[in-house]
Amino acid sequence: MPIKTTKKVTNKKVVKEETKPAVEAKKEEVKPAEVKKAPAKKATTKKAAKPAVEVKKEEVKPAETKKAPAKKATTKKAAKPAVEAKKEEVKPAETKKAPAKKATKSAVKVKKEEVKPAEKKKATAKKTTKKATTKKTTTKKVTIKKMTKEEQYAKLSLDTCLDLAKAMSMNVTRDSIIQQLILNPDVKSVSKDLVNKYQLTGKFNFEEDGYDEGLVEVLVSKVYETADIKPQKAEDLQADVDHALNYKFTDVVADGEEYKAQFDTMRKVLMIAQHKDIHDSKKLDEEIGIDVEKFVEEFMDLAYSVLKTWKYEDVDYYEHFIYAVLSQLEDLHDTYRNRIMMDVADLYILHGDYGLGDADYGYILRENQIKDYIYYRYASIYEGVDKDKAKQIANQALQFVDDRFTYYPNIIAVLEG
Repeated sequence: MPIKTTKKVTNKKVVKEETKPAVEAKKEEVKPAEVKKAPAKKATTKKAAKPAVEVKKEEVKPAETKKAPAKKATTKKAAKPAVEAKKEEVKPAETKKAPAKKATKSAVKVKKEEVKPAEKKKATAKKTTKKATTKKTTTKKVTIKKMTKEEQYAKLSLDTCLDLAKAMSMNVTRDSIIQQLILNPDVKSVSKDLVNKYQLTGKFNFEEDGYDEGLVEVLVSKVYETADIKPQKAEDLQADVDHALNYKFTDVVADGEEYKAQFDTMRKVLMIAQHKDIHDSKKLDEEIGIDVEKFVEEFMDLAYSVLKTWKYEDVDYYEHFIYAVLSQLEDLHDTYRNRIMMDVADLYILHGDYGLGDADYGYILRENQIKDYIYYRYASIYEGVDKDKAKQIANQALQFVDDRFTYYPNIIAVLEG
């Protein structure tokens, strides 16, 4: 009996001394590749199996549980703790795969093989995510490339374009642009004039500000498309021109309405000449079947009469418009340039802008050798404004005019009046 006790004690010491290094090895070195190298000891007693189970509970993670080497369980009681440890740590999907009472090496191999596909799926998922992200980035880049500046401008409404024009410090409205297009129905030309007027070239950057000087042409184009400023057919103008040539001055109100109608008709005549690039009134006569020169004369007479009682701004607008007509029809410009300049100068003086009126008359007097009629017009317009200045102008005229000139008596009448 004493001899048996000595052997048991010896065995216990061996188990304790050899088991601890194995546990420590698991803590520090348990990796998928090193599991095969760890020596698997047979459990000789029930007590020797418990330390191995406790290590699993405390230190082995769910992912490592699959990879840990399974020891042969000699008894049913030794197997139960191992099963319980797995129940606590293995996910529901993995519980079904847990081995039965006896864990064999083949079971361990199966688990190792099952771990690999799972890892591959995760890796594949990561790659897929990267690809998806790359695709999204590519899509955004394509969108930016497709949406050019011109396309973005084209999508803007007229109101938005006007708001952006204000942001660019442009003092324009739809009506003011229409007026410019009436004088010159060329979108590019009007746009260029506005860019130069407000000094917009290089002032704004589309990438930084969201607009640049290119927006001006888009704005003018949208106004042109929405306004009634298209050239009219020639046959539709003939009746309007015939009515204008037969009109008789009646009163201020009726004359004002007629002026508006004739202005609109003259605008259409101008647009046809510009559209067909006609610069001679006779050629335009043949094109639209009207006497253009007579109509221009009638229109200037009516405007001179009506605008005396209208606003200063109306005079300014008329000046720009009638000069556009005469600039287009060059033969009429040579014939009527002095007359229209004196008409406009008179209207400015009557509206109190003496400086501009005097400057216009001064220019005409310098440019013409025969000055009697010009002096008479200049002096007579001041008779109803400033008689002393009228006499002063008439006295200046005597330096260049004597009884040989046609309007000498008229100048003397102003001087003595």
